[in-house]
Amino acid sequence: MELSPFVFRHEGALVGQRGLESSPDVIDEVNRFSLRPLGAEDVAVFTLDLCHNEVDRHFSRFPDDELSRINEMVPGRPLMERHDLRGSLPRGTFFRSDLHAEGSRTSVRPDVYVLRTGENSDFIRNIEGGVYRETSIGFSFQTPECSVCQRDLRTCDHIPGRSYGDECCHFVMRDVREVIEGSIVPAGSQGTGFISAESGETRFRDQVRALPVVEALAAARDVVHTPIVLRGSETWAEE
Repeated sequence: MELSPFVFRHEGALVGQRGLESSPDVIDEVNRFSLRPLGAEDVAVFTLDLCHNEVDRHFSRFPDDELSRINEMVPGRPLMERHDLRGSLPRGTFFRSDLHAEGSRTSVRPDVYVLRTGENSDFIRNIEGGVYRETSIGFSFQTPECSVCQRDLRTCDHIPGRSYGDECCHFVMRDVREVIEGSIVPAGSQGTGFISAESGETRFRDQVRALPVVEALAAARDVVHTPIVLRGSETWAEE
């Protein structure tokens, strides 16, 4: 019997802003999604890390092959605020995405454009000023695979965040079904941050490490037929 998929939030970071005057190819790619031609003066373009292959504070991890799937799904999806899909409209549109490797860490790193409108002016200024700097991807996946026994975590006895011998249990997110959106959030669970467009220097990296506080999917075993939503450190069944 196939269990229901999860809807999940996985945090990343804004990593920079792209100047458009010297990058006409960027505008060409933006215009694949617009209904009228846009110029460099019409948009602000930002680069985000949406998710990666390291264990996060939810004790979850993407395998590299799932990152490749996500990378293909991101273009065309909306940029939101705080995963609010019921009360607000998008702030921007992801128009392309790449995989970024840095040592053993691989990230999905898309570009997003935001229109320079009066309504968006404060939003853009807060990003440029470093106030809004963390991001999160909303997506669904089918199977949380236990890192200890490789079974579906909803059917085994292991708890994410607990140690079994010399191994700390986490779950591997398998079979991503859909990328729903990417969001600006107040505080992402991974604590990564901007890369300066001028110097290439990584900022705010590793401020938040995995915290031994979550029994992330224990409740799911009691509602195995109900999709589970995890936002931040809270867990509840989707209504």
